[in-house]
Amino acid sequence: MTASTRQAIMAMSRLKPSGRIGDNMKKILGLIALYALIVLFCFYFFIHQPKNIFDEIYQETEKTYLGNNVFNQLKDVEVHKYEIYDKDMQGTGKYTPKVIYIDNYLPENYFETEIEFNFDSINKGMFIWFEWKVNSKFSLWYLSYYNIKSRTLDKELAILEEPRKAGEYLKDEEKVRDYLKKYNITKEDLDKHYDEIVNQKVLKDWCTIYDSKYSPSNYGDVKIETQWENW
Repeated sequence: MTASTRQAIMAMSRLKPSGRIGDNMKKILGLIALYALIVLFCFYFFIHQPKNIFDEIYQETEKTYLGNNVFNQLKDVEVHKYEIYDKDMQGTGKYTPKVIYIDNYLPENYFETEIEFNFDSINKGMFIWFEWKVNSKFSLWYLSYYNIKSRTLDKELAILEEPRKAGEYLKDEEKVRDYLKKYNITKEDLDKHYDEIVNQKVLKDWCTIYDSKYSPSNYGDVKIETQWENW
């Protein structure tokens, strides 16, 4: 065996361990990549899980409203889908759903109970509003807005005076409170109205058509801001 042959054999023997190390490194890197994908998938799945009952309603409606809207399972509502128009009143090809409760299925003196959704705007979320008729002169208009990003539920109140004019309502807090004082409507009355419609009707209905993790008495992770809390 010549000196050059011995040197070639020695060089090849030195390469073999390096080859094994390279194969092992590929396996390790492959396992790391697989683990990273699993972690990313779990993280994505976790952050998109509903954190409260309003998340459930929003997400499930977003999945179904273009086809068989989940709210079609209820007998006491009308489910609609409206095209969204741009500032030039041209159709965009996008749609937004609205759920309208039939008045005959609501408790006495309650009207115009609706659920609307914002899927395409910056402030994604959903509205729940309803009216409670005080007398022939005016009604209380309750508006609850859930913001998906901040997980905040804002509960507000306005006055609808008769005869009505399209788009007009009284929202000035001082004037609203004057109305309430004049007709002896208390903070407890406002809480009762909200509970009877939002909790005992809308959310209770939701729990009959969806296997919810939450309930009307347990919203989940949501911050609630009530306009009349300290009135």
